[in-house]
Formats: sequence, structure tokens, C-alpha cells
Amino acid sequence: MIFNIIRYQLLTVFFLIGVISFAQTDIDYHRLKLSEAIDLGLQNNKKLQIRSLQVEVAELHERDLINEKLPDINFHTGFHKLSTLRQFEHGILKPSTKYDVPGEQYDFTLSAEIPIYLGGRLKNDEKKAAIEVDISKLRTKKDERELRMEIITAYLKVLHLQEQQGLIEDKMHEDSLVIKQTKALKKNGAVTYNEVLRTELQLSNHKISHSELSKEIDILEHQVKTILAIHPEHEVHIDTQDLFTTTDHIGFVDEMILQAFENSENIKIAEKDIHLKEIDKKLTRANVLPTITGGGKYGYNYPNFMFFPPEEFMYRFGMIGVNVSIPISNFFKNKQKMQIADQNISIAKLELEEREEEIIHNVFAASKRLEDAMEKIEIAEEAIVQAKENYRIVKTKYINKLSLITELIDADNSFLEAQSNLISLQINKQLKFYQLQYVLGNL
Repeated sequence: MIFNIIRYQLLTVFFLIGVISFAQTDIDYHRLKLSEAIDLGLQNNKKLQIRSLQVEVAELHERDLINEKLPDINFHTGFHKLSTLRQFEHGILKPSTKYDVPGEQYDFTLSAEIPIYLGGRLKNDEKKAAIEVDISKLRTKKDERELRMEIITAYLKVLHLQEQQGLIEDKMHEDSLVIKQTKALKKNGAVTYNEVLRTELQLSNHKISHSELSKEIDILEHQVKTILAIHPEHEVHIDTQDLFTTTDHIGFVDEMILQAFENSENIKIAEKDIHLKEIDKKLTRANVLPTITGGGKYGYNYPNFMFFPPEEFMYRFGMIGVNVSIPISNFFKNKQKMQIADQNISIAKLELEEREEEIIHNVFAASKRLEDAMEKIEIAEEAIVQAKENYRIVKTKYINKLSLITELIDADNSFLEAQSNLISLQINKQLKFYQLQYVLGNL
């Protein structure tokens, strides 16, 4: 029976270890998808971890304020050696009367005090703490969106380099064919050896460009690895498929501005900051309000100083009641503090207006940049058709010895530049789409 229990426990442990190991290796770091990268970033990014801890601290502070409503309870005890007591009935310069008192003094006292009214400080402090929790959560959400945008941007940059690299590879294949044709023409005496060198030089330049692109891809993939805080033992290569989404439709600017206002963490933080400043003003006003506390104490004391001369007896004594304190001097001191509080509210309101104006401009600018990117693609597509036809004509002429190798290389470079420009514009269009979504708060 005991053996069966142990075997069952061991099987359970091995099963859990297997599940955990499978969960950890489920991600293919050699083909890391965008969705997986974003999930990893939200889990591992150091900045987000700091934000999460800041939210926890704010929530703990909010709960800690509840304790301020609880009574303060203190226990006091002490022991002292006493001297004789001298009383000056006729002034300090006249002879005094000596009284013997017990040689020791000690007490055991329990006291308690509870706030009844503190000018609204506790209530406003609780409101302020709740708002600070909300602000911490909004900042976390903002950082999460910024992280998504950073990861998407890195993925699009890698895609751009990969597309350029694929284009260069096609050109390298084309260069090899041209070199074969040129060498064949040289054997027939149709061209000189210099033209063969020019075609080989073109291939070498393309190989250099291909190598540079490979290194830039490695750098960007390492950047993604760093952002996601992936363990150094994992080699990361990102999967750039499914990065493109529909970007042809752009909404009305006024509607997008309203959407951005509704989703913007900056505006919500600014609005809550105004509330904080208004609460600070209430707390400042509380400086001139009375404070009322209730409390009492009860304890044993020795000797009995309630009589004179003190008697050598232990006694117990208690009291309970209410204390009222009115800070009269604050009626004068608080004037400048109230003015400062009013100015802080005005500053917070201006900052809110500034952020609203900034969002209006960002939405307008992001939509116009996306429109511009879409228009440029149409022009670039026409340029590719023209460059391709030009390259075909020049290549045909070169084969028939009606043009020079320099003209063929120039036509080839023009065609490559047109293709490269189209790739850049297409990816730039996608980036501008994501940037617009980020401004609108949809990312």
C-alpha cells in the first residue's frame, strides 16, 4: 500500500515536471512569431516588471491608510529612583520644607486614542491613494502599448532587411547569368575582358550588400531578444510572416480624435492629476480646521502623587474623554498654501489642454503620413514597370552588341533601386498604419 502511494506521488511529480518543461519549450525561438514576442515582452520586460511593483506599492499604500482610522493603543511602564521632596512655601530664597517620599516610582499604564474628526484628512487621503493606484495602472498600460509598438517596429525593420536581402539574392542570380553571357561573348571576341570584370564587380558589390544586411538582421534580432529579456542560451530568429494588415481605409479625422481621447492614457492621467491637485487643496484647507480625537488611559501607579505629600501606596486611575485642537496660527500661515494649491490646479488643467492639443496633432499627422505612404506606393509601382522595361531593352541591346556594359549596369541598378524603393514604401506604409493605431489607442 505504501509502495503504491509513493509510486503515485513520483508519477505525479514527473508529470508536473514534464508539463512545465513542455510549457517552457513550447516557443520556437528560431521562428519567433510577433504574437509570441509580445506575450514574452509583457511577461519579461524589466520596465513592465517595475511598473507592476509600483502598482502593488500604490495598492498597499491605499490599504495602509485604512489603519489610520484604527485607535492608537500604547502601553507604558517605567521605574525611577526618587529623591526627597522639598517645598518652598515662601519663595525659592527662603528655607524649604523637606518631605520624605518613597524611594521608588513605577507605573503600568494602558492608553488609547482614536481620531474622530481631522478636518477631512483621512477621507481625502484615501481618495488620493485610490487615484494614485489608477494612475499607476494607466502608466503600466501605456508602457505595455509602447512595448508592443517597439516590438512591431523591430519586426518591420527585420522584414524590410529580409525583403531587401531577397532582392539582392535575385540580383546576384541575375549577375551570374550576365557574367556567363559576357564570358561567352568574350570567347567570341565580341567584348573585352574589361566588361567581364565590370560584371564580376557588380556581383561583388551585391555580395557585400547582402553581407551587410545579414549583420543588420542579426543586430535587430538581438535587440528583440534584449527587449524580451530572453535567456542568453536561446538563439532568436524572428518570424516576419503575417505582419501586414489592411491599411487602405482611413477614418474621418474628427472621429479618430474622439477615439484617441477616449483611449489615451495621457489624458486620463492628466484628468486624474487635476483631481489629485483638488484633493491637495482640500487637505491644505484642513490645516485651519479643528481636530477632534477621543481617548483615555488606565493604569497602576506607585507612589500616590495625587496627595501631598505623596503617600506610599499604589493606586489605579483612569480617564476617558475628547480632545479638541484648533490651529489658530494656521489661519495666517495657510493663505499662501491655498494660493499655491490653486496655482497647481491651474497648471494641471493647462497640462490637460496641452495633451489634448498634442493628441489632435498626432492623429492628424499620423493619418496624413499614412495617406502619403499609400500615394507613394502607386508612384513606385509605376516606376518599377518603367525600370523593368528599360532594363529589358538595354539587356537585349547589350546581347546584340548595341549598348555598352556600363549602360546595362546602370539599367540594372535603376531597376534594383526601384524595387528596393517599393519594398521600403510598402513596409513604411505598414509602419505608419501601426503608428496611427498606436496614437488612437488601439494597439
